[in-house]
Amino acid sequence: MKRLVDVYKNRGRDLVWTYVIILRNDADFHPAQVDFEIEALRLSQVDKRGSLNELSAKVRLN
Repeated sequence: MKRLVDVYKNRGRDLVWTYVIILRNDADFHPAQVDFEIEALRLSQVDKRGSLNELSAKVRLN
């Protein structure tokens, strides 16, 4: 499954980055919206976009 996830700074006020997150969907794992958001926050830490306490993520529901 593929989803666009926006990462915001200051709890949803300033858009920092948008990630295209692809998570495998098989018999053992069915990704939910929160799984995509967690992965985007993890990647934002790897990319040094900001600290976790100042970032939030939201899946685009197009």
